[in-house]
Amino acid sequence: MLDPSHPIPAEQQPLRQYAELREAFPFSWPALGWIPYLKRIFGVWGAVVLAVSPLVWSSFAGDWGHFVSGSVLGANVLLGLVLLHLYLGWAYVRRRLVQAQIPYEESGWYDGAMYAKSEEELAQHRLIVRYQIDPVLQRLRRSLWGVVGLSGLAALLWPLG
Repeated sequence: MLDPSHPIPAEQQPLRQYAELREAFPFSWPALGWIPYLKRIFGVWGAVVLAVSPLVWSSFAGDWGHFVSGSVLGANVLLGLVLLHLYLGWAYVRRRLVQAQIPYEESGWYDGAMYAKSEEELAQHRLIVRYQIDPVLQRLRRSLWGVVGLSGLAALLWPLG
């Protein structure tokens, strides 16, 4: 999988970056099955609701409609940021895998170089992207749209609170 004779330092090799991302907390979550993934996402959302509720309550004490809507909106904003962070991490590794030439640094920011992948390496990377990374990115996009939809619903219900 990883070639020690590769000119790119090991920590900058796209396959290694992919393997590390797949195992990293919380980046491994979107690669799980739907149920474990949703348990973690709803767990984060629930924890954030509990964290923002006292602040929202101090602003809307006694106004239950605004309290619930405000708590949901606050949690959705923070969950949306978490999902965006996950998406950007996976998108970065995807971009490194699909590029025919990738930049790397030999020993520091001042001595960058470019590496041209072989046809076999590029084909292998693109298969990984198609069957492993693209489904993860699609799941994260759907999750982000779900958060946006729930936020929109909470915002529409705000005047009724």
